[in-house]
Amino acid sequence: MDYLKAGHDFGVINRRSQAYVTEICRPWDLSYSEHILLMSLYTRNGCQQSELCKAIEADKALVARCVKTLEEKGFLCRRQSDQDRRVKYIYLTQKAWSLQERMEHFLKKWVEALVQGIDAEELDKALCIMHAVAENAAHADIPALSAVKEMNV
Repeated sequence: MDYLKAGHDFGVINRRSQAYVTEICRPWDLSYSEHILLMSLYTRNGCQQSELCKAIEADKALVARCVKTLEEKGFLCRRQSDQDRRVKYIYLTQKAWSLQERMEHFLKKWVEALVQGIDAEELDKALCIMHAVAENAAHADIPALSAVKEMNV
């Protein structure tokens, strides 16, 4: 396997996807991470913050910052549980719901641009493989794989 090529290709897809999302979200002053959170909440409205961390495979600090800024920008609100005041649920506001169709449209356009010219059968296989790679990435033990330990730095 050409590891340099694979690393380069993963990087290009990641950087270009972030650049695209950043550009389409500019009118609403949304960051890439905030966009990811909103897209997840469209199917998880009313979830707890910890559930959101698991859903988007992000650390608690990142999700907490995004929730705070999205709340300040008026895209979501937090409500305490009636049973346990320590538990807070996250709900999208009308402002966020009003963007859903546009956000999904922009995402569809980007995915279509990425897969243009690829045969449907090949694409199905590629997407299955990409899903497996994403699962591996989500569950990778990054500290254990650290090159720093191997180099005795």
